[in-house]
This record gives sequence, C-alpha cells and structure tokens, in this order.
Amino acid sequence: EWLLAEGHCVAGALASVTDGAMYAAAPVAADEGWGLLFKESYKAMLAQEDGTEKEETIDESAILKIVAAGNRPPQGLWIAGEKYTLTRQEEDEIDGAPVKIAVAGRPKKGVVIYITGVGTIIVGMFDETKSATQTVGNCRKSVHAFTEYMMGIGY
Repeated sequence: EWLLAEGHCVAGALASVTDGAMYAAAPVAADEGWGLLFKESYKAMLAQEDGTEKEETIDESAILKIVAAGNRPPQGLWIAGEKYTLTRQEEDEIDGAPVKIAVAGRPKKGVVIYITGVGTIIVGMFDETKSATQTVGNCRKSVHAFTEYMMGIGY
C-alpha cells in the first residue's frame, strides 16, 4: 500500500528472484493487486518467427525471473494475462548498492520493476486511464523510493 500512497501506481507487488513468484500485492482490498498483477500459468497463442501461431504455456513467475536476471524473455513479458513490451533494462545504484531496473509498457499502461541485490523484485504498475499522474516517470519515482525504503530494512 505504501507504494500506492501518492497515486502514481495503480498496483504493486513483491516477488523473489529465486523463482519470480509474487508473495505480496496491493491494493490489498478484494485482492485487487493480485488481479492486476498476476495470473496462474495458462496457454496462449503466440506468433512465431515464420508468421504462424503456436500455443505456448505462459508462466508469469518464470518470465519475471528471467527479467530479474537482466534478460529478455523469449515469450515477452506477461503480467496478469497481458503482454508488455520491455523498453528498458539497466543497472543503477541506491545508496551504493546495485539494483537492476526494467521498464515495460503497453498502450496506456506499464510496469516498472526494480530488483535489489538481496533478491527482492519490486513491481509497480501504472495505468494512464485511471489518473493523469500515473505515468512511467511518476511510477518509476515511486518504485525507486519504495525500493530505497525496502533496501533500508534489508530487502
């Protein structure tokens, strides 16, 4: 909920780099955060390089683990059943400690993902249709500040 307080993110989650599995999501009320950020493994028709489509299993936790390692998932980044385009993957520091950052988007929505050196994945989602303050820049500021806080308490 702390991540959402300024209104720059519509949802947020914490996950482990070990398996990419989310273990906390907000907003907490009615499990809204889970609905916005996660979907159990499912099948989807994906375009292949030869122009055909093939049914593939989408495991969002495994995909998030690939992103957390600094790699581009072959199936793309999927969040709650929606495909996002990874637009940026970079490394930075917070108070001298390394963090990895990934930014991904789709029309009017996006996610900012920070990965701490001790193995915590922090995901913030913005939705421009919900509020004019929900932009990639504002979401990134909120996720950065939350990551700084979490790293300060050992995450």
